Amino acid sequence: MNYRSISTYLLWATVAGIICLLPSCMNDEKEQNQMKVDRSPMLESLADKVIIPAYTVFHTAAFGLNEHIQAFAETPSQETLSDAREQFHTAYHSWQHVALFDFGPAFTHTLRANVNTFPTDNFSIDNAIASGTLELDKISAQNKKGLPALDYLLFGLAETDQEMLQLYTDGENAAHRRAYLTAVAEDILLKTDQVYNGWLEAEGNYRDTFIDKDGTDVGSSIGQMVNAFSQYFERFNRDARIGVPLGKRSQGTPIPRNVEAYYSGKSISLATENLKGVINFFKGGNGEGLHDYLKSLDTKHNDRLLADVVLDQFETAEKKVTAIPSPLTEAVTSNTEPVDAAHKELQKAVILIKVDMASALGVLITYQDNDGD
Repeated sequence: MNYRSISTYLLWATVAGIICLLPSCMNDEKEQNQMKVDRSPMLESLADKVIIPAYTVFHTAAFGLNEHIQAFAETPSQETLSDAREQFHTAYHSWQHVALFDFGPAFTHTLRANVNTFPTDNFSIDNAIASGTLELDKISAQNKKGLPALDYLLFGLAETDQEMLQLYTDGENAAHRRAYLTAVAEDILLKTDQVYNGWLEAEGNYRDTFIDKDGTDVGSSIGQMVNAFSQYFERFNRDARIGVPLGKRSQGTPIPRNVEAYYSGKSISLATENLKGVINFFKGGNGEGLHDYLKSLDTKHNDRLLADVVLDQFETAEKKVTAIPSPLTEAVTSNTEPVDAAHKELQKAVILIKVDMASALGVLITYQDNDGD
């Protein structure tokens, strides 16, 4: 081998070595950026300006809901029924701002499953009322209680308000029906109490634990929070609220009865409110959030800051969901185009959260699905 051949060989070997090292260097640089950022201020801000305030609002709404349900059960009338329904709408919309926080006390007390498992099993509720059975603490009762059960009990029992009132006054099993209604409202308040108090300093003080666990590993606050956020957005924003009713999980056959708030017809309003909660959480309310953290990492996505790409996608998804004609039960069967458009934007957001954002934050997604995302 002559000197020119040796020089050429060494040149190509050097270039190849540099190319092989590039991904490693890039990963090292990303990890160094992650290590440079102090995550505690963001966690403190999220706890104090987003999470605890949202739980405070929902806790107040759940307390008010329980009071109005008790008042209706004690004295069924058009006025008390209207008041109970109005407070139900208030509570259900405020729930949308805490639903995605399925970690910490909410995970411990399975808050989401106890408060918002839908569709509700109205047939089993009717059977429980007929027999006078109240067993709401069982895992098997999760689809027979919570806000979806109240949706049925306040809106789905009869065609008219007069018929509804008759069922709660002197109709068959009226006493059992009132007892079931009040038990569901009390259970919602109890579960909310447990989680809300778990964040407070005087009780469980999870706030300090949340702030102190400032790494990015599986057990860290960011690791748990991003996993819960990703899983919730995928399984509930994309699938349960839109995809499943549209037929995305049933070979194209719509399932309108599976929408959230089927009986009151507030599906679109609730889905929109949930996305507003998502955006508020991502932006950190009026403090620091994941958007700020991603910006500090300077992660790019197609020559744009990933933080801005994700935020824009959330806002686009919200607009598309808001544009779906209400009620959703009719849209998924007779006007599917806007529903499908919303689903596509939600799917784009799922990928950005689960793949791009998680990678940039150094968070390992630990939950599993079977749809190839």
